[in-house]
Amino acid sequence: MSKIRQLDFGSGYNPLNDYETCDIYGHVDHYFDPIEYKIDVEDNTFDIIRCRNVIHHIKDIRRLSAEFHRIMKGYGILEITEARQEHYKANYFLDCLWYRFVIPRHEVWFSKTYRDCRDYFNEFVLEDYQIMEEKERFIFIKKMDKV
Repeated sequence: MSKIRQLDFGSGYNPLNDYETCDIYGHVDHYFDPIEYKIDVEDNTFDIIRCRNVIHHIKDIRRLSAEFHRIMKGYGILEITEARQEHYKANYFLDCLWYRFVIPRHEVWFSKTYRDCRDYFNEFVLEDYQIMEEKERFIFIKKMDKV
């Protein structure tokens, strides 16, 4: 049996243990090109992709969804944790402080408005949705291509 491969997308300075890392900068295992929306891995590579507080930094979520679909193995799991709509303004304010003043990274984009992940990840089926205080968690399963 092959080892389960897990990707912590947008891991930045805080990657999870036992996950390969992916971001636009830093010492990571894989780079994400935010212009081409490509991750430098082969098709059907990962069993699990985890995104923690990063989707609001993505301009074109549908293109990212298609790239996740490409690099994920069949029936793979996509876990996304983001700020809930009612807490989004506070999250946006903290991002402004963090990325403009604390660690100046002016290349990091973030959406001014809340976007519900259920509206964007069309290559996946929503398996579970959880509310966790100010965050919400989406668990998606990769849809299989029709033969």
